[in-house]
Amino acid sequence: MKTDLDALLTALYVHLDDHVLPSREQPLKRGPNRLLTDAELVCVAVAQVLLRHNSERHWIGGRTR
Repeated sequence: MKTDLDALLTALYVHLDDHVLPSREQPLKRGPNRLLTDAELVCVAVAQVLLRHNSERHWIGGRTR
């Protein structure tokens, strides 16, 4: 199952980054530097739903074990 999820998230990231979300080469906006790209954030959200983690606390706790 983990291999399938990894492959799905990789394919999703590549598709989002290449075809759906705006390019990172656009002018930077004001404010603090971003830690994640939009594509990375969407992939994390999809993984959270598919792994049935209902809250941020559960998600972070499950990943550190």
